[in-house]
Amino acid sequence: MQKTRAQHAIEIAESAEGGFRRPADAEVAALAGTRGVVFVEYVALLLLVTIIGAGAVVTLGIPLVNLFRYQQLILSLPIP
Repeated sequence: MQKTRAQHAIEIAESAEGGFRRPADAEVAALAGTRGVVFVEYVALLLLVTIIGAGAVVTLGIPLVNLFRYQQLILSLPIP
């Protein structure tokens, strides 16, 4: 039976490195665990919305303050 390229590559890697290292149980548990992923996604989404909202307030707020000051000036003129 002829070996595939993948099987040959695995044999070469095993002989060169002394075999593949089996990950420890803690590593497997850490990589397989999905606890807290949803919380991290919610925090990332909240952060993104907050940054966009702050940018919108700054972008729209400065012209609105200038318009308010202009209207204040117009209303406070002594000319009826």
